[in-house]
Amino acid sequence: MAEDRKRRGPGRCGWLAALGVALALLVAFAALAPTVDGVQPGGEAATPTKFRDVRTALEAMYLVKGEFYRPLSLSTLVRAYLSEGTVSGMLAVLGDPYTRYMNPKEFQTLRDDSAGVFGGVGILVGIRDEQITIISPIENTPGMRAGLMPGDHIVEIDGVSTEGMALDGAVSMMRGEPGTIVTLVVERRYPAGRFTVEIVRDIIDAPATRSYMVGESSGIGYIELRTFSQKAGQDIETEVSNLLSQGMKGLILDLRYNGGGLVTQAVEVASKFIPSGAVMHVQGRDGQKKTLYTAGRRITDVPMVVLVNEYTASASEIVSGALQDTKAATVVGVPTFGKGLVQTLFPLSDGSGLAVTTQIYLTAGGREITPDSPIRPDVEVQAITPEELEKIKSEQAKSGGPAGPVTAEDLLRIDPALDPQLRRALEILIDQVESGRTGRSAA
Repeated sequence: MAEDRKRRGPGRCGWLAALGVALALLVAFAALAPTVDGVQPGGEAATPTKFRDVRTALEAMYLVKGEFYRPLSLSTLVRAYLSEGTVSGMLAVLGDPYTRYMNPKEFQTLRDDSAGVFGGVGILVGIRDEQITIISPIENTPGMRAGLMPGDHIVEIDGVSTEGMALDGAVSMMRGEPGTIVTLVVERRYPAGRFTVEIVRDIIDAPATRSYMVGESSGIGYIELRTFSQKAGQDIETEVSNLLSQGMKGLILDLRYNGGGLVTQAVEVASKFIPSGAVMHVQGRDGQKKTLYTAGRRITDVPMVVLVNEYTASASEIVSGALQDTKAATVVGVPTFGKGLVQTLFPLSDGSGLAVTTQIYLTAGGREITPDSPIRPDVEVQAITPEELEKIKSEQAKSGGPAGPVTAEDLLRIDPALDPQLRRALEILIDQVESGRTGRSAA
């Protein structure tokens, strides 16, 4: 649910030629085909799911051969398909978890996700430590009301283990008609343990943003951006205009727990805050770089701080990197996730689709974004932990405060007095506003 992606239809020119080549290779390598559950090729296979999608596989071969960001041979894909018998199995040979096949339901789920309105649980999820992991629950949704937390691992969905499950498959299983129930088994780090929760699905109209002024006299505005859906750029402009009308003199852009989204929206959001010029660069299989420039006008040049954490990924890293490289903002928090890959969506003729990693991206200043070289904050500040929050809540409960375990609301909506990252951002901006400085702080 969290990734950088573009949309594109499959180019049909030359498709028949590619089909013929692939078909010839299939015939040439037919002798290499393995048995299917003990049945030789040509016999009646006991496993009906294998080799039933040959037409789709040929289509996928053509697209991946021509579009994947690293060169590869068609024969490699044919051999992989003959070995595995499915498109998903064939794609595993690429060693890229982000290039994947989606059946028609999963592909529609991904497109609904980009639109920001869908029926489901109301959580942003991604792959972390090879597990389906909650990045954040969405405010006022069944997922948040059920107590799901950032960092929770979803280990079962309706009795099906998620071990080795593709992200799109997991999301598709959790989506469904409003009013129906999905049962999740969740593993939590603190307090350690597993629990089962039944959640009634609802219509999820995921807001891209939330904003407010931090205190009446500070002059500091705050915008939280959770996902780069199709309306992110438009919503950011609306939020900034609203805060400026309230006398905003400095801005905190919170990209913590933002796992990404549409590249086009990353460019739009960054364009609201940086001078005209490069937002990012993309590099394809030929090694040539293409620069994506600002789109539209810069809407404010007030001092800015961008908050990031280990769940800040993809489109969020494009934006935080652009603001950092152009000195339009100070980046505060901890190093980001490090996913500098761009996926392009290709619909296939049967309604299914492919997400293919077609390019790597670089920041405005030309930096690669990888797990080894994420966006590193200008000012590193560790977040408060759930354990620390629990202790604070226990003390507050003694004075009449709310009792009970730490909730997602506690973790995602931390009081500025308790949030060390937000508190440091406020200190930096107040210093800049009072001294009349703009741009990145030297703090």
